[in-house]
Amino acid sequence: MKKLILLIAIFVSIQGFAQNISEVAPGMKPVNPAVQDDTLNLYYTFPTTAFLGEYGAETDGNIIYATQWLDDSLASYDLSGNLIEKFTIYGVEKVRDLAYDGQYYYGSPSEFYFYVLDLDNKVAIDTVYTSFRIRGMAYDPVEDVLWASEHWSPMFYKMDKQGNVLDSWLPTGITMDAISGLAYDYYSPGGPFLWGFSQDSSGAMIVKYDIPNQAQTGNMIDVSGLVTDMTVAGGLYLEEMDEPAVPALGGVIQNRLHFALALDYANMLVGVEEIDNIITLLEIYPNPVWDILNIKTDISESSKVHITIHNQLGMIEMEETITTDPKAIIKLNVSELEGGIYFLRITTKGHSITSKFVKAK
Repeated sequence: MKKLILLIAIFVSIQGFAQNISEVAPGMKPVNPAVQDDTLNLYYTFPTTAFLGEYGAETDGNIIYATQWLDDSLASYDLSGNLIEKFTIYGVEKVRDLAYDGQYYYGSPSEFYFYVLDLDNKVAIDTVYTSFRIRGMAYDPVEDVLWASEHWSPMFYKMDKQGNVLDSWLPTGITMDAISGLAYDYYSPGGPFLWGFSQDSSGAMIVKYDIPNQAQTGNMIDVSGLVTDMTVAGGLYLEEMDEPAVPALGGVIQNRLHFALALDYANMLVGVEEIDNIITLLEIYPNPVWDILNIKTDISESSKVHITIHNQLGMIEMEETITTDPKAIIKLNVSELEGGIYFLRITTKGHSITSKFVKAK
């Protein structure tokens, strides 16, 4: 009996330790998923062996670089998962997600700035300051700009390499909170797209976003089943690999696994397991609106919902939490808002749905 109690105590301690060395978004609850039979058409998986707190990854198609959120180390792997080396760069600390432009790597310690790094030569080129706190990062080679997700948010920013914001938006449609990693996709037909790695739902959900329409596409990939214990999403990347020479969508399940799956296969995966009482329909009217905005949802039972209205820079202009009943129409007085374009976002059970509206002048 004493041995059984000891084993249980050790197991609980390991679970707690595993969560402590993973950076978990506030309100997120990592789960222990069932193993999936689906292989997700994987190119590779290998364990995170470089250090505790392994969070982000990026590749040039041949070498995979990894980051550590708990401390200041970086590491490199080959495509077989063999650890090549661990190293530090003076002045660079706690990098999360990475982006790569073919020469330099970009990453932030979840702050109002990002590093410009030459990882091949282990040199910091610059530190660039921004107007928002960065978590996920991706590089757009078509316009030679950077994309970033805000700290634990699905708010996306397009910026130049000097940190100037060129555009920002909240995606319409159902989305996920706690975006921990970001990847830019100009390979898939109909794009360009962003892929976000979310800690919501299973703890490791990859979600696709249509950039021109500023909307979530419906493509969701649950990669939590790649491991048998708690899953916490980390960094994400999309790169054409040297072997095989095809685009791969890769990332890190924190402190567990590096993975890469076929982009073509990822584009075929649509939908997510049914989650009770999340909002999947959002209608707002009139649009444009002068004073009272009517909000209609398909919520199925009396629930608390969190409502925020964001301006085009991502700043919250209005915020409130209310209890609503099924089929009820929520009336929101927006008369104090200045004229312009806004995003209304409703969140329940960690899932959000967003719609754009115009406040008449």
